[in-house]
Amino acid sequence: MNKVLLLTDFSVAARHAISFAQALFDDTATSFCVLNAFELQPELSYGGAILLAEERETAELAMHNFLRLITKPPVPAHHTYRTLTALGSPETAVESLLTQELFDLIVVGASGSGFSEFFGSVATGLIRSAKANVLVVPASAPIRPLERVVLATDFRSVNDIVSLALLKTLVARKAAQLTVLTIENPRQENSKPSEISKEYIEQAFDEVQTDLYTIHDEDVLNGINTYLDMHNVDMLVVLPHHKRFFDLLLNKSVSRSIAYNPRVPLLALYDAETPAPKLAGQTVDVIPFI
Repeated sequence: MNKVLLLTDFSVAARHAISFAQALFDDTATSFCVLNAFELQPELSYGGAILLAEERETAELAMHNFLRLITKPPVPAHHTYRTLTALGSPETAVESLLTQELFDLIVVGASGSGFSEFFGSVATGLIRSAKANVLVVPASAPIRPLERVVLATDFRSVNDIVSLALLKTLVARKAAQLTVLTIENPRQENSKPSEISKEYIEQAFDEVQTDLYTIHDEDVLNGINTYLDMHNVDMLVVLPHHKRFFDLLLNKSVSRSIAYNPRVPLLALYDAETPAPKLAGQTVDVIPFI
């Protein structure tokens, strides 16, 4: 059974992200945990335990009403739901929860305004720090069959092929087309991945419909956006647990379209640091992609 953590602040964007996740897992047994993290307002902090209890009671009541909203019939019999409220920031609450149990996926909405603390820095913060896969769903993303998925990689940034398991299962279950997109810098030597690095990634998807696509561009993020301009994409997938990825996100203005205001649902696969594997006596490249 899949375990999916759904974050909510009771907004329209959160509701849409949860609906997207429900549709994504509509054909498989899934246990959903809906989490609301709340922080005491400064003007309410004086008063201690009494005000804290009142805040928690308010949050739990809101969660109860929200759960009724997202579980209106028909709800698949193979879906189960539970709720949690936690004092603190969403990132802190998720970090604490992940020390107690594992989740296959964390889902968070993106409002599209670019000014929301919860759906801006929190979404990127979760991708950066959470030891789990994270799906960021823009409020504008249509809820439709998953048909076209794009994995952006240079074939060299994967620490552990097991990190691709969720993607492989999802694409196979939905009978979706998977495109492996790589951006090669024509001005950079050795930007083209070695064949052995490509084989390492390709073997993970030997049972799904896959094609390869290369864009030549000096800027990786611009190359990804170029692909999105040219093709219909239902989900973009990245493996961001490499420092250079976030260096680029923080220093490039185009970052808002990928992390803060994603144009399409963005799935960030958690890829823990492991020693580089060896194939046929060679070490696979481990240069970060983005």
